[in-house]
Amino acid sequence: MKSIRIKNLSIKKKILLGYLLIICITLMVMFLLLGTLWKHLIKESISKSIYSSNYQIKKSIDNYFDSMVKLSEFPYLDSDIMEILRKDYDGIETEKRTVSQINDVNAIGPKLYKHVYYMHNQIDAVWLFPANMNYYAYRTNQSAAGAYRVEEESWFQEVKEGNGKPFIIGVHEEKAVAMKWDVLSVARGILDPDTGKYLGMIVIDCSVDNFAKLWDASEYSESIIAVSDKNGKLILPGGEENKGSITDFLEKNSEKFKEKGKLYQVYFGNQTYYLAMTKLNYMDGKIYQLVPIGDAVRNIAYTFILAVAVMLALGIFLVFVSIKISNTITQPVFRLIGTMESVESGNLSLQTEEFYGEMKILSQKFNHMVKRINAMFEEVKEKEKEKREMEMLALQSQINPHFMYNPLNSIRWLSELQGADKVTQMIDALVKVLNYVAEDTSEFVNVGREVEFIRNYIKILNFRYFERFSFIFDIREETMQYEIPRFILQPLVENAVLHGFDNNDICATVKIDIHLEEKNLFLCVTDDGKGLSREKIDEILNIERKSEKRLNKIGIYNVNQRIKLTYGQEYAIRIDSKEGCFTKVTVRIPAREKS
Repeated sequence: MKSIRIKNLSIKKKILLGYLLIICITLMVMFLLLGTLWKHLIKESISKSIYSSNYQIKKSIDNYFDSMVKLSEFPYLDSDIMEILRKDYDGIETEKRTVSQINDVNAIGPKLYKHVYYMHNQIDAVWLFPANMNYYAYRTNQSAAGAYRVEEESWFQEVKEGNGKPFIIGVHEEKAVAMKWDVLSVARGILDPDTGKYLGMIVIDCSVDNFAKLWDASEYSESIIAVSDKNGKLILPGGEENKGSITDFLEKNSEKFKEKGKLYQVYFGNQTYYLAMTKLNYMDGKIYQLVPIGDAVRNIAYTFILAVAVMLALGIFLVFVSIKISNTITQPVFRLIGTMESVESGNLSLQTEEFYGEMKILSQKFNHMVKRINAMFEEVKEKEKEKREMEMLALQSQINPHFMYNPLNSIRWLSELQGADKVTQMIDALVKVLNYVAEDTSEFVNVGREVEFIRNYIKILNFRYFERFSFIFDIREETMQYEIPRFILQPLVENAVLHGFDNNDICATVKIDIHLEEKNLFLCVTDDGKGLSREKIDEILNIERKSEKRLNKIGIYNVNQRIKLTYGQEYAIRIDSKEGCFTKVTVRIPAREKS
């Protein structure tokens, strides 16, 4: 019952109901998918966000150490510094030696400031320890300690024996300043490029507080970001706050956080966190970022609520749009139906107005269809008319007066000069031609009958032109009973005789060949005359030459059209010719035996 009621609804209501149903189903599916995806993708989204933040921090740290490594090469680039490092102070008197060393160290200091210390905001101190003296050059924003021996540092020997490679020294206490502080350092042994001899060491310091400024705050306001060196010593923005508890937590659980790209859920400081760990390229360090779950979910929750609100607003908007669309669609449909009813009644000249959108395409197609139907009716009528005219031309048997006048005069002249036998032959041939023209009104004849007509027609032509032409017949015996259209050979023979040769051609030969090939009947007329150009062939096949004088009014063009109308467009006349050599006209028609 409900199905019948729906079927009886107007098209406008059906469209509107369909739109509303689609909108409701779509919104329900979207809500379900959104909820499911939100549950499944929330962790993945948070993981990507936190690891993206870690990657930016890693990139900043890597860039910093790349810069420090390059700056540590500065002594090699300064010839004055290299000269001081190579200098042999043993040959100088003791009193003068000390003065010379102090002067040389003082000369190095400004260069370190200008070309190293000044080049990066994170540099807090730069030290150059020559191997040939007990003094060292430096630049720092702190007061230097009185007595300091770099040789006593635990890392000194490793750097010295490192063949000039740069070393990243993790968090350690800087003892060369009066107020001790924790720093990270880049140290490099300086070797003589010529001899490989150890000349000294350059050390670039960055305090842990200044180092922590390399990364900005995370997009999560309550997140904790800690960077550790290879010894597990942590660097935290904001100083020592929470450092102890975080250090204890990571020391106890660091073995659990080794899987690359994994987001861990941990409990720390009375709160549940998402934890992401990223390894550093330098100092075998790691980045730990802890984000409270509430803080991590908050941004996505806002997005989820916003998405729900947008979908509801979209649903309301689509309802109004569906009403408008249903009105827009149905009005042109009803107008088109009215036009169809008029066309159905027989008014093929009527055209519907062109609408818009898909209805524009439909109205254009309908108008095009009506035009095509109307054109097809006219084409059928025209073809039937043309076919009847062709049939009439083929059967009219109207003899050209000019053609009749000349043979009769020739017969009269010959009768005066020769005996009666020749006159009898000519009159007999002419009577047979006229008899063939008048005796039968059928459209088709067999090959044998048409060939007999052509033989008599040729006798008259040769009589008229004083036996100027030689005719060769190559007619296969098996073709004699196949039917062909009446008068199909005569225009071809006439064209060969009248237009195939020059007036001074004496030995002119025309060959008539009829044979079967692959269920097709081929009728060929070949002359050895002057030949035709390609342009002339196209003109003959496409333009009727009404000025030519022929036995009847059927030219090659009309024969070609008659074949196409009778057998279809795939059958037609073909002309092959070579100027000065030959012309061959071939008619291909389906082989049908005459009943």
